[in-house]
Amino acid sequence: MFEYHKNKINEIHSIPNNLSVEENLYFRDYYLKDFKYISPDVINLNKNKIINKDVEKPVISEEVEAKSVLEKWVSEVMKGLKQFFYQGSLHGVKYIFEPTFGSKEKATWVIIMFISIFICAVVIIQLFCKWTSTPFVNVIDSVPTPIWAVPFPTVVICPHLHVKKSHADVSELKGFGPNRTPSWDNGGEIEFFASLVCPRMKNENKFMENRLTDDQFIKLREFVTKGAPTCSDVIKACNWPALHDSRWEIDKCCELFEPIFTNYGLCYAFNSLPLNAMTNETLSWHRVFNKNATPAALEWGLDIGYPKVFPPDLTMKPLRVMASGESNGLGVELFLNNSEHQYACEGNSLGFTILIASPTDHVYTSTVLRLPMDRMTTIEVTPLTYKTDSSLRALSPYKRQCFFQNEKRLQYYEFYTDSNCKHDLWVQEARNKCNCVLFHWPRQYISEPICTTKVDFNCISSVKAKVEEQLIYAYYAESEDERGTQHESKSCHPSCNDVIYANQVFYSDLTRENTSHKWGTFKLGEVTKINVHFYDDMFLGQHRHAQYDDYYFVGAIGGLLSLFLGFSIISVAELIYFVLLKPAYVIMIDISSYS
Repeated sequence: MFEYHKNKINEIHSIPNNLSVEENLYFRDYYLKDFKYISPDVINLNKNKIINKDVEKPVISEEVEAKSVLEKWVSEVMKGLKQFFYQGSLHGVKYIFEPTFGSKEKATWVIIMFISIFICAVVIIQLFCKWTSTPFVNVIDSVPTPIWAVPFPTVVICPHLHVKKSHADVSELKGFGPNRTPSWDNGGEIEFFASLVCPRMKNENKFMENRLTDDQFIKLREFVTKGAPTCSDVIKACNWPALHDSRWEIDKCCELFEPIFTNYGLCYAFNSLPLNAMTNETLSWHRVFNKNATPAALEWGLDIGYPKVFPPDLTMKPLRVMASGESNGLGVELFLNNSEHQYACEGNSLGFTILIASPTDHVYTSTVLRLPMDRMTTIEVTPLTYKTDSSLRALSPYKRQCFFQNEKRLQYYEFYTDSNCKHDLWVQEARNKCNCVLFHWPRQYISEPICTTKVDFNCISSVKAKVEEQLIYAYYAESEDERGTQHESKSCHPSCNDVIYANQVFYSDLTRENTSHKWGTFKLGEVTKINVHFYDDMFLGQHRHAQYDDYYFVGAIGGLLSLFLGFSIISVAELIYFVLLKPAYVIMIDISSYS
């Protein structure tokens, strides 16, 4: 057997000198590459058949002298690249360089490889476009959230009694012009004040000829605050189990409610944040209707939630409850003095307007509930949370379509939400374009002008329409493909972490046993009750996370390359070896041999 291989090796040595090894890969029926692993003589086979190493050194030296280092490097890189394609792990590429294949066979494999590379590139481009155009998905939480992890909603109570008859008889004002007003109405200013808060008079387009002076503004402030019923006038009893156990309180209810200005006049809010979640710059404006208003720091936030301590502090703002059900909710007994009701101001409406909102949202909203008299109104609330992975912070807001709290600061509101953003934009545009704001809108300075003239109100209407138009255009602009060129989002996207409340309302009649009550006497149609509580102990929120994280994206592309081309990490190692390491090693050997 040994003699047989020796004879074959002698036959290989008989190859003519004018042919290279690459041109003689086959000798009769034998493939020369097979003998590389059998005999060192075949490995050392070269064009000149020089075996003596002492004779080989001058030849190498002459080659190094004949070529520059750069030319030698390029030559070795091209050799290594050819060796990578021919001997590497890529599928099908070696058949293009197979010396035994004819031109038609090589052309066939070129077409096959082109089709495979084309399909692979198309699929990768589609995957990349999906990764960039839809970087995140919204899914339902796999684990339910307990209700003690979210705040109890803010409950705003607005009585349908904006001007008490004992304070000002609106019927004496209606129909009088500036020259035919009662003696106690100076030039019709009281009629204008009433038109700002009376629902029945808002459609009569009342306005002043000039802006309010400082004295007139003080009169307006006193008219609104003193004309409306106080907290103790309307809230007669309450029950908040987190503080009062199961007892109904009579004297301390107004400690839980804060006065607040809304589109519906002066209202009273339960579980409102300090300064009604507005910035400290609005403190002077808050003290117009709430002398006890003070700023305070919060340990809770939309992005961070409540502190993770047990047992939880139930007095921490915003308030929360540990369980659902009517016995764990807010119960309020409300009173409305019918003798103070004015048809000229309120119309036929009797009762209360209730707003259920997140403690971080403003209360200038049109989503309200009507609370009739002589009824027991039960409101079952179901929270819904929106959470966003912190990994999405790397994306710009216009790509993820939401803002974290530290990414967009509002001028009037402490917390960023989409509704706060819109109203903040309204107030800013009104102040810039009209040089005034509505009397119930937040202000940073108490001396800011109030919109009172016809020109002012027309300007406010145009500003509202313009802001809505700008927000719509900004939304569609950032939804198109060119949104990638935007540097700063101009839309009021939702907050990345937020909580909203859905509710169901149920009514039942109240029986009237006698006219005597523990807090006083009342007549028919003057009392109503309300209970607000969570529907269930647990709820499922929504979660926004990356559709493809970096590891998944790299794995998907790697899988496609492996499927179509057989490309893997080993292929990268082979490419580095044949194209970089091996040529560098050969050049170093040649240089060291020459020196």
